[in-house]
Amino acid sequence: MMMDPKEKNRYKIAVPTNDSNYIFKGMLGRALKFVIFEVDPNNHYQLIEERANTYAQTMQHLKTLDVYDLIDDCSVILSSKIGKAGIERLEERNMRLIFRKGNIHDQLNDILKNELASMWSS
Repeated sequence: MMMDPKEKNRYKIAVPTNDSNYIFKGMLGRALKFVIFEVDPNNHYQLIEERANTYAQTMQHLKTLDVYDLIDDCSVILSSKIGKAGIERLEERNMRLIFRKGNIHDQLNDILKNELASMWSS
C-alpha cells in the first residue's frame, strides 16, 4: 500500500494517563490508558485516539514489551516514569522517550517548541 505523501511527515506521541489531562505519575505500564497525538511538520498536534491499557493491573515479566505492542505505531512516549529495563527495551525498538510531569498539553507544547522541533530533520 502506498503512503499518502501528506501522511509521511507525521508522527505519533503516546502519553500514559488516567484522566486524559495529566501525564500519569507512576510507571508507564500502570496507567489506565494512553492518549495518542499526531504531530504534523508544523509541530501542530491533535488527539487522534485513546487506547485502554489492558496491562494496567498486571505485573508480568517483560511487561514493557506488552505495553509496547499497544503503542508500537508511535515514535515518541511522553511519560513521567519508566523502569530501567523498560527504558532499554523501548530504546532498542527505536522509541524516543521524553520524561515530564504535569499537564499533557502544557508539556506537549513545550517539547514541540524545544525538544522535538528538529524531529523532521533527524
